[in-house]
Amino acid sequence: MLISSPEQMHEFWKSLALKNKVLLLKWDLWAGKTTLIKWFAEWLWIDPEKVQSPTYAYVNIYDDKLLHIDMYRLTTFDELIEKGILNQISDFDNVVIEWPKWEDKLDLETPLVVRIDKVSASERDVVIW
Repeated sequence: MLISSPEQMHEFWKSLALKNKVLLLKWDLWAGKTTLIKWFAEWLWIDPEKVQSPTYAYVNIYDDKLLHIDMYRLTTFDELIEKGILNQISDFDNVVIEWPKWEDKLDLETPLVVRIDKVSASERDVVIW
């Protein structure tokens, strides 16, 4: 699906956030992941200004309602365990994982996988499975 404006993306993302609690985000760098997660947080009544990329922290928790994980820098499943990230996943109903890895070992309840590719400054190609 081709989305051609931020407004269209906002509405699309809202429909996903209202129906799904676990999102796995696979997409290009600079495609707008943090903006989308801010919108997801907003629908959970979390101040979107709190949302920041957890690239170096690996995990951010917002108002004890949303677990936001970035697995980009993780290289092994053992690292996920050692950092305590795996244990945190089961503590949250709402989970967003950027650059997900080892999905079959994460014990996620019905995750929705979303891939977004940046086509141009305003267009994104979205695939859901």
